[in-house]
Formats: sequence, C-alpha cells, structure tokens
Amino acid sequence: MLPMVHPNDLVLGGWDISALPLAGAMTRAKVLPYDLQRQVAPLMEGIKPLPSVYYPDFIAANQGERADNVLPGTDKQAHLEQIRKDIREFKVRSPPFVRRARI
Repeated sequence: MLPMVHPNDLVLGGWDISALPLAGAMTRAKVLPYDLQRQVAPLMEGIKPLPSVYYPDFIAANQGERADNVLPGTDKQAHLEQIRKDIREFKVRSPPFVRRARI
C-alpha cells in the first residue's frame, strides 16, 4: 500500500486558457457534485490559473471564446520554456514538501 497524502498538504496550481478562478471554473465545468463544490469553493476562489498554451488546431473549436488567458505568440519553444519557468517558480513558492517531491 502507498501512503496517502494528507489533504492539508495538497497545493493547487496550474494553467488554463480561461482566466476564471478555479471556483468559477469548477462551477462552469460541472464535474464535481454541487455539495463538494459548495465546500471547496471558498478555498478555490482566490486561485487563478496561469496563462496557458493555446493552439486552436489542437483545442475544440467551442473553447476559443473562453481563451482569455493565453501565452502570447506562436513560438512553441518559448511556450515550453515559460511552462518550465512556471513550474520552477511554483516549487519555490510552495511549502517545502513540494520541493522534495519529484514532479
């Protein structure tokens, strides 16, 4: 058996093409039961996703209208370097247990 991570040790972060904070994003996505959304929404309201890579050829056409949080340009190497930089900065800002973990 693998040891479980204590819920208080979880750190949330990530990227999305929409700038909607996570509380709004989970409401829009409707992937969690309402009661769970109600319980975690106060914790997620202040979490805004980092700008993400957006290539219209690889994302469903109906997602274009919500793409208001994207990395500028079309240089895939520059986008990769930005994502890597975001990960490094996230590790520095996060509690020490994250820095020990291999991500």
